[in-house]
Amino acid sequence: MLKDLSIKKKLYFGFGGILAILLALLVVAYNNFIALTDANRWDRHTMEVLVEADRIDNTTLEIQSLARGFFLNGNETGLQPLGGLEDKVRGHIAKAISLTSDNPQQQARFKQLDSLINDWLGNYVHKLIELRRSLAGQPDAADQLGRSPLLKDAFKVISGMNRVVDAAATEETRLSEVRAETTAGLREKMLIVLSAGGAACLVLGALIAYLLSQALLAPLNNLMQAVGRIAAGDQGARAAVISGDELGRVSTEFNSMAQAIQDSQAKELADTNLLRAKVDALLAVVSKAASGDLTGQVTVGGGDAIGQLGHGLATMFDNLRALLNNIQKAGIQVTTSATEIAASAKQQEATGVEQAQTSVEVLSTTREISSNTAQLLRTMEGATAVADYTTSATAEAQGNLKRMDETMQHMVSATDSISAKLAALSEKASNINSVLTTITKVADQTNILSLNAAIEAEKAGEAGRGFSVVATEIRRLADQTSVSTWDIEQMLKEMQSAVSASVMGMDKFSEEVRRSVGEVRQVTDQLSGVMDQVQKLAPQFDAVLQGMQSQAVGAQQITETMTQLNDATQQTVESLRSTSEAVHQLQYAAGDLQASVANFAVSV
Repeated sequence: MLKDLSIKKKLYFGFGGILAILLALLVVAYNNFIALTDANRWDRHTMEVLVEADRIDNTTLEIQSLARGFFLNGNETGLQPLGGLEDKVRGHIAKAISLTSDNPQQQARFKQLDSLINDWLGNYVHKLIELRRSLAGQPDAADQLGRSPLLKDAFKVISGMNRVVDAAATEETRLSEVRAETTAGLREKMLIVLSAGGAACLVLGALIAYLLSQALLAPLNNLMQAVGRIAAGDQGARAAVISGDELGRVSTEFNSMAQAIQDSQAKELADTNLLRAKVDALLAVVSKAASGDLTGQVTVGGGDAIGQLGHGLATMFDNLRALLNNIQKAGIQVTTSATEIAASAKQQEATGVEQAQTSVEVLSTTREISSNTAQLLRTMEGATAVADYTTSATAEAQGNLKRMDETMQHMVSATDSISAKLAALSEKASNINSVLTTITKVADQTNILSLNAAIEAEKAGEAGRGFSVVATEIRRLADQTSVSTWDIEQMLKEMQSAVSASVMGMDKFSEEVRRSVGEVRQVTDQLSGVMDQVQKLAPQFDAVLQGMQSQAVGAQQITETMTQLNDATQQTVESLRSTSEAVHQLQYAAGDLQASVANFAVSV
């Protein structure tokens, strides 16, 4: 289920779960604290009742002591505190009755005690005092008072008062023990809740952190591995899409981009191989022509620069083969004519001289044809060098490079988007840090409050013992909260470090992509340079055509010269018999021309 959630929702759910666990733990601890506080209040209430019972007992003892002193010595001065003690004991009884309003049985005991004390004070203490005053002058007044039945009855009332006080104290002691057991149970329960809840918080927090790290780091590691494999030369490497969040969509787009690059490189390789094959075919035909073999056929065609170059070379070879065929035919005709002239060369020496001059012109024209042919060969060598440059510079197609540039621009945009989202993630982690800082401050304030409560409990002595335990438990809870907050803060720092490293990695990757875009554009500029070089082939082809035209003019001159020679031979058939030596020279020149032309193979 986490795989299909966005990164934002994953973080919200993760930290929301941790906060929910902490909130549940705080609610349970608060309920236990309320129950423990209530139990401590009841303990304090019991102690207050016991204190009032002791005060009642002590005050009655003080009244008895004052009365006994007066009974013995009759000194009125010792009776002065009596009124205050009576008011004091009645106040203690009223307070005890008020404190036991929740316990009707105890309240009935203290009301009974109030009645007994009032009866004791009014019917016995004051009457005995009046009796002692009436016996003031008698020497055995104390003995008479001691033998008085009223004094014996007073002792019985005092015994009843003591029994009521003891019964009330015994009941409060029993209630105190029961409530102490309840308080101990609540403390133990609270300790268990805090210990188990703290352990559960740690375990669930670690589990949530682990799940979040797996959901965020696994797609990133997978994507980085795919990028590393592609950088190492594995063009078939792809990133596995293992989640449906932003990182999963980035992996999908990355796979599409890698596939497009692989397809583009395959197409460029095929175009390069086809271009190399065409150039190799042209070089083979040109190399054969350079060695004198003009039988090669140019099979390269098409509408591109290499195809147009192939069409031009085919046309040039056809024209050159036609020219050489004409020259060979002319050589045969010259040989035939020389044989015919040889029969009549001796008859006309002047005509032989003229024929010799004509042969010189034929030789000059033939040399001019040879010179034009050499110039044509040099031009073709220059065209071959330009074709080699075209082969090396057009290894990558310009259209594919433009698509690669667009794809890399999309990659730059995608990496910028990832960097922005990672920066947002780091900002959210910083916000969580501020929340943790607030929790830490609350824990510190709680610790200080618990310390103050412990000090006040120590000041209260035995009555504040229970509250001291509560303060200790609160301080322990604050310490555990601080430790848990520190652990969460450490995990957030590690997460921020990982996010920062991811942002640096994505920035480095973006820089690599931008550098690759620059290289692609540089290759595009090189391809433009190649196109300029290909355009420079046109003037060189014009030079080839001009050379061909020169060859045609030379051939025409040879034809005209041979025509003049034929006319002269027809006019001086008989006179050539006298110029046999000139005819032999003409035969030699005709043989040399035929041998020179025979080096070229023109039959197809």
